[in-house]
Amino acid sequence: MPTVETAITTTPITQVLLFFELGLMLLGVTILLRRIAGAPKRFLGLAPAGLAHSPYRPSELFLATAFAFGGAVILQVVAVQIADRLFPKPEVLVPGLSLHDVVLGAGFQIGLLAGLAYVWFMHLRPERRVAEPGELLPPAVRVVPLIIALREGGSAFVTALPLVALTGFAWKYFLDLFGIESSPQDLVTLFSDSRDHVALGLIVLLAVFVAPIAEELVFRIGLFRWLRTRTLRSVALFVPALTFAALHGNVAVFLPLVVLAICLALSYERVGHPLVPIIGHALFNLNTLLLLFAGVET
Repeated sequence: MPTVETAITTTPITQVLLFFELGLMLLGVTILLRRIAGAPKRFLGLAPAGLAHSPYRPSELFLATAFAFGGAVILQVVAVQIADRLFPKPEVLVPGLSLHDVVLGAGFQIGLLAGLAYVWFMHLRPERRVAEPGELLPPAVRVVPLIIALREGGSAFVTALPLVALTGFAWKYFLDLFGIESSPQDLVTLFSDSRDHVALGLIVLLAVFVAPIAEELVFRIGLFRWLRTRTLRSVALFVPALTFAALHGNVAVFLPLVVLAICLALSYERVGHPLVPIIGHALFNLNTLLLLFAGVET
């Protein structure tokens, strides 16, 4: 997460990235200040929304969730076998990322996508879906030019950045105050000490392309969209966000990830196009990786 520690080795690349990060933060704060008047209505669901009602039945939502996480678990098991047999860790551990780590990380994300793809093509496509009498067909994706989707996705990223950073500082203080172990995984060493360029390249592809698509399809495009017109506003916002954060399995970044998830959900609701949260999520992951490559703890 972009909550930068004070002890940083200042190389020229690090300095450039930190100045760039500061510029992104200032841009995010500027956009937030321009939108602050409408923020309460947006958060409460009273502002105009571009996101259509999700027409799927509860059984179909359950089916999609079951196949998504079922596929993730199955491919995770397969990934463990592949990693152990084809890319075993050396007896003397070498610092940094390895293909073993990448295969393990890819299993879950690709499994999510595989499960969702199966349930969509086999059950939820309009031509395969059995609709009840009088039931609405799934609406088409809102027509938004690609340049606008890119702009709004970028806007979602930069507006989330200062909020996530501020939350990260506060969350770390809270955990330290109560003596809760909150040391993040040693990602800086993992990335900066790695000499396996293939593994580094693959982890970038996984984090910037595969993970945002898989996770946004499940949590924002799927769960949040379905809940927002069927439950309390608090449930629609926080259940997907809390689940998304918990899935990452790291208490040190739990609350910042909740804030990121809510920011992406509100941006998706405002614009109504699925590319918006996917692009915002991808840019956030890319930004985090760049800081890690430069040796900045986030």
